[in-house]
Amino acid sequence: MKKTILILAVALCFSVVGQAQKVTKKDIVGTWKLVIDIEEEMEEEAEDADTMLEEVFIKAISGFVGGIMEDVEIYFDFQSDNDVKITVNAYGETETERGSWYINRRGYLVIEDIEDDDDSFHISADDDEWKLVDGILVSDEHERDRNVYMARVN
Repeated sequence: MKKTILILAVALCFSVVGQAQKVTKKDIVGTWKLVIDIEEEMEEEAEDADTMLEEVFIKAISGFVGGIMEDVEIYFDFQSDNDVKITVNAYGETETERGSWYINRRGYLVIEDIEDDDDSFHISADDDEWKLVDGILVSDEHERDRNVYMARVN
């Protein structure tokens, strides 16, 4: 009987680890760095390629793209008034865009761009739900593979 209870307790502990948690405002407020494991992402894309030529092309450019991404840093500064400042540092240049964020009814983070007419960059984060999993924010699109996520900076 004790053995069965111990096995059930261990199984319960492992089932809780790695599951998405509902987020709260205090979980989100602060600075987060976007992490993109481009090589892993490209490898998965190559595996899903429709043709051998497409697979070879993806594999050929993955190293080039990975080298470019090493020089790009993207930060999300979530403020308590539900504004978010998105800063991209790339090749000695810095650009900042503003957006807004909220926690939806399901308890997940949603980031919205604020449309403007200037020529600045635009982060396409609309309609993605970001879930808190093991201390990182993972978008619903990348929840399983975790190739794209945000890690808290402060």
